[in-house]
Amino acid sequence: MSTNLDQMRNAYDGYPEREWERLVGGAQARLEFIVTMHAIGKHLPTVSDRTVRVLDAGGGPGRYTIALAQQGYCMTLLDLSPGLLEVAHRKIGAAGPDVQSRVEAMVEGSITDLGRFADGEFDAVLCLGGALSHLVDKNDRAQAIAELRRVAAPNAPILISVMNRIGAYRSAVQWPDWFPGVFPSLVEGGVTLVGPGRAPTWFFLPEEFCTELENGGLDVRHLYGCNGVGAHLDEENLLALMDNGERWPAWRDALLQTCDHPNVIGVSNHILAVAQRAY
Repeated sequence: MSTNLDQMRNAYDGYPEREWERLVGGAQARLEFIVTMHAIGKHLPTVSDRTVRVLDAGGGPGRYTIALAQQGYCMTLLDLSPGLLEVAHRKIGAAGPDVQSRVEAMVEGSITDLGRFADGEFDAVLCLGGALSHLVDKNDRAQAIAELRRVAAPNAPILISVMNRIGAYRSAVQWPDWFPGVFPSLVEGGVTLVGPGRAPTWFFLPEEFCTELENGGLDVRHLYGCNGVGAHLDEENLLALMDNGERWPAWRDALLQTCDHPNVIGVSNHILAVAQRAY
């Protein structure tokens, strides 16, 4: 295993419960989950009278695996971190027999090597939450993109999200402790260490992200800003809005109607691409 992968595994092994709580914690992460589930709902094959098999690559503690299993998808969860997979085992076990029966496997491994899976094995492939951003070497990212493409069936949707450099410039204003340790490397376009585990991270420019996917044989069909129009808005006001039963539904509709607008994509903390094999 490369040094980068060791660093990444150790970073997440140190705080596995934190990653489970992340998508239901602060307002920005909650927006990320809402918008990502919206995009998944628009682009994944419909579960009807056939089995739809989905790979959740880099899926961590299993938030998306559980949510989609509850909708009837047959899930395979892969992650590099044994600590995160241990949390996933517990959470999936607590989710009940219907979810458990739809999780086909939980596998420890890297998105750079999906060799245990056959070509075209999955009806949809997910790589969410920025797992690709933690591959700071461009060749490693190219290998991961090639693997995600290989295991996807022809015409299968491939959903990949990464961390956005422009969004991170704005985050540096919200979190002043990012100066001087984080912001200089962002400006220089270098490797940045983020989070309590100091995970090595590559923040993409939006056009750089699309270019790497296209160079990897993917046809990018759609982009979303995972934090939508709520990106970098005041945390306290956003949380109060989410708790307002009268105002939140209308604002949530506006969030989802505009989450693919180019202006929103450019400033969001995370960018989500929906792609397919180009050939």
